[in-house]
Amino acid sequence: MNVLTFTFKILTICGCWPPYSWTTRRKRIIYDVYTVLIVLLINTFTLSQLMDLILTVDNADDFSENFYVMLAMFVSCCKMFSLLRNRNNITMLIDILMKKPCRPTEHDEIEIRQKFDKIVL
Repeated sequence: MNVLTFTFKILTICGCWPPYSWTTRRKRIIYDVYTVLIVLLINTFTLSQLMDLILTVDNADDFSENFYVMLAMFVSCCKMFSLLRNRNNITMLIDILMKKPCRPTEHDEIEIRQKFDKIVL
């Protein structure tokens, strides 16, 4: 039983979490290159939003719209950097959740976990 499988699939597509099935060194390097490209793409877009905000905004409505988009992209960049930096800690936490004291053992506990896994989807 895996924890948060749907969430980790989304993170894998976004370039933040390497797939568990990719164990060879070559596949890890390919995924690391993919992660770097995604990070560069998001940061480039954020920088272009900042430049648009500084150089081409003429009125308050344009400023508020562009600032809102730039702020959302900046927060996304910060979240991605934080996730990439703490990937090992998240892996350790998942391992702890999958071991004996935290793993559901009784039928009721398994049903509760499955219920909340369905809610996450």
